[in-house]
Amino acid sequence: MKDINTLITAIEKNNLQVRINLERPYYIQPEDRLNYRAHRVLLILKMLNTKRGLSKDVISCMDFLLRNTTYQREFILQYFKDNKAIINKIKNYNSTSSVEMDRNIVQYKSLPWDLRFNDMFLFLLVRELIVFTESEKNPRAIISDKGIDYSQRFDEIFPNEANFLEIFGKTISEDKTIHIITKVIPESYWKENEKLIH
Repeated sequence: MKDINTLITAIEKNNLQVRINLERPYYIQPEDRLNYRAHRVLLILKMLNTKRGLSKDVISCMDFLLRNTTYQREFILQYFKDNKAIINKIKNYNSTSSVEMDRNIVQYKSLPWDLRFNDMFLFLLVRELIVFTESEKNPRAIISDKGIDYSQRFDEIFPNEANFLEIFGKTISEDKTIHIITKVIPESYWKENEKLIH
């Protein structure tokens, strides 16, 4: 604290003011850019494309896993825990990330929804890369033919993400995905933290 006070005093001596912005950092990481994130959403829709499309909730869960690779292995184990083919699924999964837990993550009370998701969907929609079903209750995003053509080289751009998503084939259980992301992973995470605290 002494160092901070010394810094503030030195700044004020030069008739300058100290301003602290608690909003957002000025530097935006490339993976935080809307264009990058929208393309990753399109990859999710391409790889997990079903005739019915995907709900925004499932897209947010899968995007969360693509951003936080630490949880991917746990998700695979939970998702396929009743499936005897889990050994082959894990063998096909190549994780290049660290398996270290992120101790700064907060437990989600609901879905890991990013405030910019609607902007990402709009970005893709106006370019006719996705369409939405007309259901008001649960609108579902579907990759368009134009989006499929456009996303043909995404495996080269997002090799790790494609490797993870291809484990699930062309369909994913929405209920199971949401349950694992909102209940199972947060509970196991907090249990790990309790061991560290006590």
